[in-house]
Amino acid sequence: MAQRLIVGIYAGETSDPKLLEGALTSQKIDATRVKVVTRSAPSQERQDESPIDFVAVAEDMEVNSFSDDMTHGVGIIADSGGTGVPGINDAPATTHGLVDFDTQGSRNYLGGFAIADDEVDNYNDAIEDGRAVVIVQAADGESAALEASFKAAGLKNVRAF
Repeated sequence: MAQRLIVGIYAGETSDPKLLEGALTSQKIDATRVKVVTRSAPSQERQDESPIDFVAVAEDMEVNSFSDDMTHGVGIIADSGGTGVPGINDAPATTHGLVDFDTQGSRNYLGGFAIADDEVDNYNDAIEDGRAVVIVQAADGESAALEASFKAAGLKNVRAF
């Protein structure tokens, strides 16, 4: 059996990682394996106290305050990385890029995760609405138990991919 990605939506307060950590650990979920994608990440101090890996999605910037030196070579479109011709001199596509946006301009905050196209919008909408998406990589044979634990911890829209 191959590894699977277990995903669920946490509607509780994410500014206090202890609440989420408590909900997960009460169901025997190892918090050190958890990634949480959210718009409102806890403070750095609180993140440092938690074993959970919080991934805060970027908000729109009103002003681009990054200098070319800060973005050079990181694959951002504004990158002034030399005389290469896009599509000819490029390195292979990374997991994040323009494919993370659909034609309607919706954001795909989970572009780096193997979540089915017909389900990813539900999770992206949850992030847009201020909720958190909880993700754990399940080892062989543990996906059913993790799914049940996610549901028992109060997560919604729990799926395995």
